[in-house]
Amino acid sequence: MKVHNYPCKLSSPTAVALGRFDGVHLAHKAVISAAVSEKSKGLVPAVFTFCDNPNKKASFLLATEEEKRQLIKNCGTEIMINATFDSVCNLSAQEFVTLVLKDALGAKAVFCGYNYRFGKGASADAHTLQTLCEKEGIEVTCVEEFVTEDITVSSTEIRSLLSAGDVTKAKRLLGRAYTLSGQVVHGNAIGRTIDTPTLNVAVSPEKLLPKFGVYACYALIDGKAHKSVANIGLKPTVGSESPTVEAFLLDTQGDFYEKCVTLELVSFIRPEQKFDSLIQLREAIDKDIEKAKEALK
Repeated sequence: MKVHNYPCKLSSPTAVALGRFDGVHLAHKAVISAAVSEKSKGLVPAVFTFCDNPNKKASFLLATEEEKRQLIKNCGTEIMINATFDSVCNLSAQEFVTLVLKDALGAKAVFCGYNYRFGKGASADAHTLQTLCEKEGIEVTCVEEFVTEDITVSSTEIRSLLSAGDVTKAKRLLGRAYTLSGQVVHGNAIGRTIDTPTLNVAVSPEKLLPKFGVYACYALIDGKAHKSVANIGLKPTVGSESPTVEAFLLDTQGDFYEKCVTLELVSFIRPEQKFDSLIQLREAIDKDIEKAKEALK
């Protein structure tokens, strides 16, 4: 997949999927897949999206930029166009269609979600997009809402589930397990004193952390999945100034410092709890391990 930064000018006619695509969940995949299907008509499947977070103060990301890029590539996209929000936010609806879709991207077909908004102040909707694009000879397809288990799939709904610790249902809406990735860094080594050495994973500060607590998960290291228990939060028993992500591997030990680890969250075990002693903490961890083994069978 080729990645371009906007402004750019593409040389081939394209089928363009429009959206922020944070998380690339099932509804996002439906829009992107519709654009990819146009390849059979001779159009190059492309995604036009933002490379920054317009709502940085209001929301954390369901996928980092690197994760998002890989997920979009996995959908069969051949070109990804990254735009900063500032580069297009002041364009009128007509300017966006003419300058971006027609002139820069060479769009012949455009795909968006049913609730897509664009233009200065998000003043235009999908119907307006269809009207304006029709005049430029661009076909627009508005993909209807994606519903599973009577739930409309959206980034907002997934954030709500993660905030409640329901990573199991979030997985069904994402179409994959929710993940937290980062390099293994040195921590305070408290785990070693109670025979449960953990991997301290330096997750991007922009990534949304689920409800603080203990989770059954798989730790992906060097292409191998290890059954694990993860603790996410402020470690109230020993104290932490900022949230941490730690994983205890159930089936192996070793030196994993500086390696990249991806945690696939499977199920919520319990919320964070402050214990009166490290002995009580160790007893709780033993119970967490047994529950994780059951969840990961």
